[in-house]
Amino acid sequence: MSDTDTDDSKFIVNESNWREHPSLKEILYIPSILVPSEYLHSLISQGKEKGILIPYLATSMEELENIHPKIKVVQNLDKIGVDINQDEQGQSMKAILLNPNTVGKSSSDNQQDSLEAQFPLLSKEIIESLASKEATPGPMVPITLTYKQQPIQHILSKLLPEEAQPPPTGFEQIGHVVHLNLKAHHKPYKKLIGDVILDRLSPKIQTVVNKIGEVSGPYRTYAMDILAGKDDTVVKLSEDNISLEFDLSKVYWCTRLSGERKRLLEEFQEGDIVADAFCGAGAFVVQAAIKRGCTVYANDLNPDAVKYCKENAKKNLKRYFSGTNEDGEEIQPPKVKVTCGDAFDFIQNLGMMEKLPNHVVMNFPLDSASFLGALRWWPVMENNDRDPIVHLYTFARGDNANESVSDDRPPRDAVEVAVDLVAEGLVPEGGAIEASKYRREFLDKMGCDVQAREVRDVAPGKVVICVSFKVSATLLRIMQGDFIDI
Repeated sequence: MSDTDTDDSKFIVNESNWREHPSLKEILYIPSILVPSEYLHSLISQGKEKGILIPYLATSMEELENIHPKIKVVQNLDKIGVDINQDEQGQSMKAILLNPNTVGKSSSDNQQDSLEAQFPLLSKEIIESLASKEATPGPMVPITLTYKQQPIQHILSKLLPEEAQPPPTGFEQIGHVVHLNLKAHHKPYKKLIGDVILDRLSPKIQTVVNKIGEVSGPYRTYAMDILAGKDDTVVKLSEDNISLEFDLSKVYWCTRLSGERKRLLEEFQEGDIVADAFCGAGAFVVQAAIKRGCTVYANDLNPDAVKYCKENAKKNLKRYFSGTNEDGEEIQPPKVKVTCGDAFDFIQNLGMMEKLPNHVVMNFPLDSASFLGALRWWPVMENNDRDPIVHLYTFARGDNANESVSDDRPPRDAVEVAVDLVAEGLVPEGGAIEASKYRREFLDKMGCDVQAREVRDVAPGKVVICVSFKVSATLLRIMQGDFIDI
C-alpha cells in the first residue's frame, strides 16, 4: 500500500527541476507485528535455523527492491507512534515490519483484532507460534522513500514520458565516467537521463557520456556526447591490480573484456614472448608482463593508444619490479617494447626477430583476419618445441538456417564461420566461384590445431569469436607457395 503526490500532470520535467517531481516522494504503509525483544532472534534469524517470519518480512516487497539504504525491518515503538515500549510484564517490545502481500494484511488498523484477522495468509502453525511468544498486531507504519533511496531505473520510469519508456537499463562504468548507448527514443531526454545518473552515482561518477555512432575507423574509436558532469574523459581505473590511465574519447576500451584478458593469460607460460598487434591502452600488455613475466612486443596504429600503453607499462613495471633481490642486485623488469604502426608490418617484422613469439594476440574484431597474410614472411622452422600460437578475435554470424552447405552439412554456427574467416585470411582460395566452408579440417591437416569459442554477444546473432591456431611449419610453407601434399 502506498501514496505518492500524484498531481504531476502539469509538471514539465527537465534536467534542472526533476528532483522536485511530485511522484518521486513515495509513502509506503507497511503492516507491523509487536513482539518482546527476547524473541526477535528466533523470529527473524538468517542463520542455519531461519526464523519463521523470514519469508514474510517487508524487505521482500517488490517496492523495496534495490532501495538504498535499506529500511530497518525492526523498529523501536516510539518511532512508529506506539506509546508503550513494554508489555504488561515489563518486557521490552519491538515492531517487525511485514510484507502485506505475503501476510494478507487486512484494511483494518485496529490493533485489538486477532493475529488471524490481521494476517489471514499466515498459517495456523505460525499464528500459534507467534501467539505463544506474546506477539500482537501493530499499526500500519508509514515509510517515506525519497528519490535518493530509489534505483535509477525506477526514478526514470516516473520522469520519462510514455514515448521514452522503458527507460535505459544498463551502462558501463569506466573510472569516473558512465558510458551510455541510448536508443533513439531516449535521445530527446538524454540530458535528463544523464543528470539523474550523475546525481545518484556521484561523487564516484563525475561524467556521463553517450556513444554516438559505431566503433569505426582505424583507431577503433567512437564519438561521444557529454550529457552531464565535467568535460573530462581521461579516466583512471584498476583491473586485476593493474593501474591504467587513458582518454576514453581517443582510445578504444571495453570493460567487458577484462575476464577474457584474464582467461587468455592462463594459456601463457612464465617468460613467454608475446606480441599484441592491437594493444590499445595496454591492459593486456601490462598484465602479461607482470603476471607471467612475459617479454612483450606491442603495437597500435593509434598514436594516443601507444602513448598511454607506454605510460601504463612504465608505471606498473616500476611499481612491481622496483628494489633489489636477495643478492642485492637491482630487479630487472620484463621487457616491454611498444611501437606505433600498421599491424600488417608489425606481424611481418616479428618474423625477423631472433626467436618467434610464443603467442600473437590479434584483438581487432572488425578486420583481424585481413592481417593474417603477414605470416607468410615468417621463416619456416622445422621441429620447433612449441609452434607460435595466434589468438585472433573476429565478429561472426551463423549461416541463415535455410542456407544449404556442401556435403549435406548443416548451416554453420558463428564459431565455424569465424574459423572459415581465419582460413581465408591464411590461405585464400583465390578465384573460387564460391568460398569453401567448414575449412577447420583443412587447417588442422596443416598442424594448426584450431581452437575456437564464443567470447561475447555484441548484437542479435552477432558474436565475438576467439580463434586460436598454431603457426606450423606446414602452414607457413603452404602460405609461401609450396605445393605439398597434406
